[in-house]
Amino acid sequence: MPELPEIETIRTSLEITAGARVTSIDVNRADIIRRNDFAVEELYGQAITEIKRRGKFLILVLENGFFLIVHLGMSGRFYMLPADEEVKAPHVHFIVHLDNDQKLVYQDARRFGGVWLCREIETLFALMGIEPLSEQFTSRYLAKISLNRKVAIKTLLLNQNLISGIGNIYADESLFMAGIRGHRPAGSLTSGEIKRLHSSIIEVLKKSIRERGTTFRDFRDGFNQSGNFQNSLQVYGKANQPCSICGGTIRKETIGGRSSHFCERCQK
Repeated sequence: MPELPEIETIRTSLEITAGARVTSIDVNRADIIRRNDFAVEELYGQAITEIKRRGKFLILVLENGFFLIVHLGMSGRFYMLPADEEVKAPHVHFIVHLDNDQKLVYQDARRFGGVWLCREIETLFALMGIEPLSEQFTSRYLAKISLNRKVAIKTLLLNQNLISGIGNIYADESLFMAGIRGHRPAGSLTSGEIKRLHSSIIEVLKKSIRERGTTFRDFRDGFNQSGNFQNSLQVYGKANQPCSICGGTIRKETIGGRSSHFCERCQK
């Protein structure tokens, strides 16, 4: 699933469309629209004033104050194409045509994602946790939500009601950098471990954004290009391979129903 760095990479890719106006929208599958506060035709003629991100959601802010929100689910893509280029890719469900000779294409083979047409976004995001790259995400906050918690620290990091945007890849990579096993109860972490984990989360997310996200198979940025962070991964997807730090073997286990990768020598 695309996580915070992937959605942020798409956001920055698509910033060049700010100011362009919607001329029309093709809805190839009506069920891809998860919420429709208004008809898509109400966006015709409206300029995109800003492109934002909240957790794993991409937000297009329209001139009339409405919002077009995209979530990519497990396998979705949202990218630009020239207006005159034929869309040949399969599973394209939603296309936004713009007056700048571009169009925005939403493609999703597994259809776990979708599009939200919202008059306001407060209710949609009301239960979402804070952004891990915001000033509100401090080591003190991480200590607070971990205090006396028996849940695994990996599971806590994946809780979108506490922290928005971290998924399986970046939880594993952050825990490895911090030297912490993901199965440990969150409340067992020392103050020093909390500080290391806090710093590691920020460093891993920022590095992935610089490298334009992680592509194994599905993810593409707003230009329909692959990311590069898969070349920098230390543990995720590397079960039975040697650890780059100690030479030990990367192991795989299940935590909270999610596959987790770790080095049993480097992580305690």
